[in-house]
Amino acid sequence: MNSGGKCIVTCARAPPQIGGTPSVMYELLRHFPKGSVVLITKVQDKDISTDDRVLGVETYTVGGLGSSVYHMFFQLLLLPITTLSILRRVRAVGDARTILAVFPTLDFLIASLFVAKMRRLPVYAYLHDCIVETATNPLEVLPARFAERQTFKQSVKVYSMSDPMRSFYELKGLKTETLPHGVDVSLLRKPEDRRSGEGTRVGFSGIVYETNIGAISDLVEAKKRSGGLVEIRASCPRQSLLLLTRRGLAQGMDSISTLATREEVLDLLSGCDVLFIPMSFESKLKSDLLTIFPTKITDYWLAQRPILVYGPREYAFVNKAEMDGYARVVSEGGPDGILKALREMAASEPLRRSLVEASLEMVKRHDSAAVSRRLMADLGIGGETK
Repeated sequence: MNSGGKCIVTCARAPPQIGGTPSVMYELLRHFPKGSVVLITKVQDKDISTDDRVLGVETYTVGGLGSSVYHMFFQLLLLPITTLSILRRVRAVGDARTILAVFPTLDFLIASLFVAKMRRLPVYAYLHDCIVETATNPLEVLPARFAERQTFKQSVKVYSMSDPMRSFYELKGLKTETLPHGVDVSLLRKPEDRRSGEGTRVGFSGIVYETNIGAISDLVEAKKRSGGLVEIRASCPRQSLLLLTRRGLAQGMDSISTLATREEVLDLLSGCDVLFIPMSFESKLKSDLLTIFPTKITDYWLAQRPILVYGPREYAFVNKAEMDGYARVVSEGGPDGILKALREMAASEPLRRSLVEASLEMVKRHDSAAVSRRLMADLGIGGETK
């Protein structure tokens, strides 16, 4: 491959929500040599809280519709416009050498494949979700199947976000390579044990969906049943805060705010006794449950606090979190199971210590500098420059 030229990264949701899908790509790209990357993104809804990290790379935006309007009119109807917009920006770069297509949205993935073929550029794909399994709109199923087929046919290499996703694709006869979440080791907090008082402060940071809001409801109910021994502190995007308020759950928390900077998020998490991961007991996307890996977990590892994962065993993530040793898992639905686990964690200092130590091992394993070097080697890009 030619050693000159820039890597075009097409990543629809950027700047990303803190803890959201493309924040993983942000964490990797910040290690790339300056001037080696051009980022093409989709204009975001102004109400979305965004990651505060500044990449310092050349960035273009495509489109100007708010997300609700965009999906209302079906994103793929605008695919020709998206493709032409990306093509125009790739041409403007002049010395593009390859395309890295990050998949959080179907339109950007398909458009990236079209542009790569038109410009005769090698393309790599980085999948956070399984393509066909995330096509919830019936009209998107056929385009998703086309995108999946073309992704594996056209790409030099396809990366999956987690080992469960890699295994899932293997069963379909499709080969991927796991490129794990990158973690900024410099943000690691001190593992202080905060069991000086009688209560348990539970922290949550991330996005709340219709599918996992039931888990948050169970946590709020567990707090009510604790007799004042459980406190909930949460931070989430603005749209999640509105959802929680409409459902009457925000009022059941001791504090809740919209996401700000990553430092502030880590301050909130590291100031808690237990960190809560709410998975879904209601989701009908059972095939998707097999592969999901919540991006917020990387900040939980960095906060160096015991983690409680609440979700059914259908999630490969739930079982792997327990196997990796960094989380106490509650797989039976209902607030009583949450409350029992919180009491168990409060009573056992050895359990809390072992969970935190395991999180530290996960941070080391996912060091973004090492993950980025591996990605850069595949793309033929030189080492990190300060």
